[in-house]
Amino acid sequence: MTWEGWTLVVVLLVLVLGWVLWLLASRVDRLHRKVLRSRATLELQLAQRTAAAHELAMSGALDPVEAVLLADVAQRASAVAPGPVVRDGLEGESDVDEPAADVDRSLVESELSRTLRALLESHADTEPLGENPLAVDPLHRLDAAWYRLELARRFHNAHVAEVRRMRANPVVRVLHLAGRAPMPHAFDMDDARPAR
Repeated sequence: MTWEGWTLVVVLLVLVLGWVLWLLASRVDRLHRKVLRSRATLELQLAQRTAAAHELAMSGALDPVEAVLLADVAQRASAVAPGPVVRDGLEGESDVDEPAADVDRSLVESELSRTLRALLESHADTEPLGENPLAVDPLHRLDAAWYRLELARRFHNAHVAEVRRMRANPVVRVLHLAGRAPMPHAFDMDDARPAR
């Protein structure tokens, strides 16, 4: 093979290699955007569950102590909402004043889950809230919001796992095909619904 033939082969190999690397980098970027979209959905579902819990607290179906307790926890969940769901830096700089850095969103949301679960399970043994006309609509909205939250969290965490697997690829890691994007983190919280 002549010198021109070898040059053509090398140029073609470099082009193919560049194209493959571009495809890999594009895939990593798409996966990061997928995590951000699923995180926005998760944020929406957290807000809807908090609103439904607050609506239940204000419905008049709970006794005053239970209503104040639930409203307090729902208010705290609402107060941490302006900040990011996960503090991994993937969303970039926020122009919203975030709550104090020591507030862990997953802990507050887990506390709301535990409070709701305790209230609903305690009423299931004595007088079910579902039989109280004041609680029917808020409970229906709460159940729907909680179910969608469970799904949104699982989808988000599955997308995060997919990004982490892709970024563990030696080619992606060594050639920095993820750019400067931080490694995304899963959102872990207690989202178990009450026993039925």
